[in-house]
Amino acid sequence: MISPPDGEALSLGAAKEYLRIGHAGEDGLVADLIASARARLEAETGLALIARSVKRRYDRWPSGVTRTGLRLVPGPASALVSVETADADGGTQLYTARFQLGGGRLRLKPFVALPPIPPGGHADVTFVTGYGAAADVPEDLVQALKRLVLAAYRREAGEALPDEVRDILAARRERRI
Repeated sequence: MISPPDGEALSLGAAKEYLRIGHAGEDGLVADLIASARARLEAETGLALIARSVKRRYDRWPSGVTRTGLRLVPGPASALVSVETADADGGTQLYTARFQLGGGRLRLKPFVALPPIPPGGHADVTFVTGYGAAADVPEDLVQALKRLVLAAYRREAGEALPDEVRDILAARRERRI
């Protein structure tokens, strides 16, 4: 992660209201539960709820980058910052102009050669991901966060996701035929 998210997708006030807590005595606990729930939800979905900059490193180019595009995770990827290669000695070469971002996928532009990754080197792809600010996070994901915070607050959190959260995430999954 290059820059962390600026805040949480669920405010402390909204979480306390959902939990029906009317005092400040558990603010620290609730704030920790919100951060934990966001991290778990992001891990389960492969999404970043709040905007942040992320760098992914590749020792070799994945095959999809030239054809269908490489899905950048976590999503939704909204802006390409840079694409550069580095050799074993740390020398870098910038190739951002050869790539484009569309539909959350990194693609090589048409009629452009894929830059080589030097032996012992790597390629770094830096991008902005997330829905934006807290107000931009889809309401169903905010509801899933609330349910995760509630389950953790009640100490119902276990390995399995609560049924309500599982239902919300199932409704978001892409169906492929």
